[in-house]
Amino acid sequence: MPKVLVANRGEIAIRILRAAEELGWETATLFTDGDTSHTTFANEAVKLDAVSDFLNIQRVVEIAKSIDCTHIHPGYGFLSESPVLAAECAKSEPPIVFIGPSIETLRIASDKMLSRELASSANVNIAAGTRVATSDDVRAFVAKVGYPVMIKALDGGGGRGIRVVEQEDTLEESFKRCMGESPSHQLFVEKALTGPGWKHIEVQIIGDGQGGVAHLWERECSVQRRFQKIVEAAPSSLPRSAIQPLFDASLKLATKLQYKGLGTFEYLVNAQTLEWAFLEINPRVQVEHTITEEITNLDLVRSLFLLSLPSTTLSSLGISSALFPSHGYAIQLRITAEDPLQGFRLSPGKITPADITWPAGRGVRIDTWLNTGPGTALAPSWTVGADFDSLLAKIIVRGATFEEATQKGLRALKEFKLAGEVTTNVELLAGVLKHASWQAGKIHTLWLESSLDEVMGLGKKVLGSRVTTKGVAVEDLGVVAAAKSSSSATVMLQPGTVFNLSFTPEGTNKVIKHAVSLSSLAHNAFPDQLSGTLLTSLIPTPLSFNIAQSASAAVSSATGVELADPNNASHIGSPLTGRLVEMHAVLTAEDGPREVKKGDTLAVLSVMKMESSVLAPFSGVVERRGKGLKAGIIINEGVLLAILNPVEKSRL
Repeated sequence: MPKVLVANRGEIAIRILRAAEELGWETATLFTDGDTSHTTFANEAVKLDAVSDFLNIQRVVEIAKSIDCTHIHPGYGFLSESPVLAAECAKSEPPIVFIGPSIETLRIASDKMLSRELASSANVNIAAGTRVATSDDVRAFVAKVGYPVMIKALDGGGGRGIRVVEQEDTLEESFKRCMGESPSHQLFVEKALTGPGWKHIEVQIIGDGQGGVAHLWERECSVQRRFQKIVEAAPSSLPRSAIQPLFDASLKLATKLQYKGLGTFEYLVNAQTLEWAFLEINPRVQVEHTITEEITNLDLVRSLFLLSLPSTTLSSLGISSALFPSHGYAIQLRITAEDPLQGFRLSPGKITPADITWPAGRGVRIDTWLNTGPGTALAPSWTVGADFDSLLAKIIVRGATFEEATQKGLRALKEFKLAGEVTTNVELLAGVLKHASWQAGKIHTLWLESSLDEVMGLGKKVLGSRVTTKGVAVEDLGVVAAAKSSSSATVMLQPGTVFNLSFTPEGTNKVIKHAVSLSSLAHNAFPDQLSGTLLTSLIPTPLSFNIAQSASAAVSSATGVELADPNNASHIGSPLTGRLVEMHAVLTAEDGPREVKKGDTLAVLSVMKMESSVLAPFSGVVERRGKGLKAGIIINEGVLLAILNPVEKSRL
């Protein structure tokens, strides 16, 4: 009997494990401390020492061998596009089957420049581009093609390692951030095809590695923020005359590659001029594979398993483009633990089954890792932290028409509820579906970022206003609704716990923020009695307030740090919870010049492998850096990074 190691986690691991179970395969998976929801769906689970071990090829293969696995399924992300993993599987004794494309296909598809070269050799349209090793190489390219350009990691994905550069003053920082987000530290630059009219269209390909290839229609992924897809639909709103060239190009490239397994061939298409250009190949199952399954009624993950068996062909599986016409429309809505009102920062915290109400009904599907799984005796809780991506769930809806699917999506979002600490982007999703541009099929890749305020306003109206208590609107307090609380509930309070307080007087948009950290505990009988000492940014004036444990408390973080006073403009605080990657030289030097200019990068934080820069809001002199800071530690939102005092412009 085949036995597969699913070298992944979260909702995609659950999706793959379920498909293997239906085929009668033995299953195993990997996990780390505090991230075990997928393990209950496997026959066997092996604990990794660290999150980084998901990327440790030798360790993954060793585990597969030690528990007698015949196959490895990488899912998406992590090692899913690694030709090295596929090669190590092939070299193993006995060989382990890598469920996915061939080593050579992975070598080409995982390198965006090699993919572009393949497309060019097949006379498939591509945008102008070249490899770059330095920021000066980018400048030389700009001199030829002009702005805007796009810097990309050869091995990026999921929005990571991509920056659009529209002018010289952002080029250096963009180059540095892309380099930092690229595992191989290899970049290329291409002419940016962005703006009104440009849509992101991808074609789903399936192949048997023996010459048989088929397309399973297309998906539109134009609702993006920083190149991270948020809402996807299948099929596209574009006319068939605009899509057919993409099918032809994808099948041509897949045939040249002798493609095996699932592959997504991505393009940019201008809805106004019908110009198009090849982007890249994703040689794996995609997050949005779900909507293709809905419109074709074909289980893609099951098909991928079957294609890994000897002599299986598309013909033997009854798969061809003609046999799987598009049925209706499907939309995928990615629910993430991000707060759109706070710059989409991660909203970490704990979630329990009692916190969640899932939508249901005809034509509604939920893929999520917030799942108890079979054989779970105790009600679990799940932790959203900075180690993994922010995706909580995917709501997939299907309708006979695009309009029906859209309305079903709105209904599903109204039914979805998440109480407790974690903030989600559900209002954003509702606003997208309610917007006239979405309903008319007139969105483009920069549409969401240019329409964000309007989208959020629509979403708020669709889902209703926030709860108010005693004339004060409660904003992001992260507290479970009163109906779900009880005096017997366990509340984790310990030194280092951080509380965020936000006050918004009713009838205004002004938000007054404070932060409190529990320094020490003398007596803890919460909620009956609690005594100890507090580190606080509160002004000394007595205030009456409600307090709730911050979501950040669920994430392990550095001790010995201090909090920024949000009412003191000289205090530069961390805007999010994340790993401190680097600090400006003036924050690490013992002596020397302490001056920085407005826009200088004071610190770089990494959340879910994406780097965010904290910029100096004004020119000034650094008085000192925050206590306890050093590269590599995880710090919470609100931690003091530096005290920056403004100086006269003439001094700089």
